[in-house]
Amino acid sequence: METYPALRAIDISVNVGAGAVLGYEVALTQCISNLLGNAVKFMPTAQKPVVKVWSELNGTFMRLFVEDNGIGIAPADQQRIFDIFARVHSDELYDGTGIGLSIVKKAVEKMGGRVGLRSEVGRGSVFWIDLQKATNS
Repeated sequence: METYPALRAIDISVNVGAGAVLGYEVALTQCISNLLGNAVKFMPTAQKPVVKVWSELNGTFMRLFVEDNGIGIAPADQQRIFDIFARVHSDELYDGTGIGLSIVKKAVEKMGGRVGLRSEVGRGSVFWIDLQKATNS
């Protein structure tokens, strides 16, 4: 039987509305789920998670951002975290398999998009995905 940690308060703000994108519903749902899950998972225990989600137009793409105030990612690890089974922290610190961000990258690329991040150790991360704007939006 799986056990869950104690409930904790999480501040989440969502401000999206830049328009429709071209994508696969299941894949896009998985991408957003993985990004939101990581935003609240990689957080110091005593810190209240603050997650912001927003979108903006970026040329012919719509960019969706997921920002957190978590542990951040060292510059040396920022590209390899998108590789399958790449982990920065041990299971003792943060549970996981190391496939979530590789799924995000692969799915976004299959939808004709791009993925990236900005991060600073101890100050959090901003992950983004670019997806093609739908022409009928």
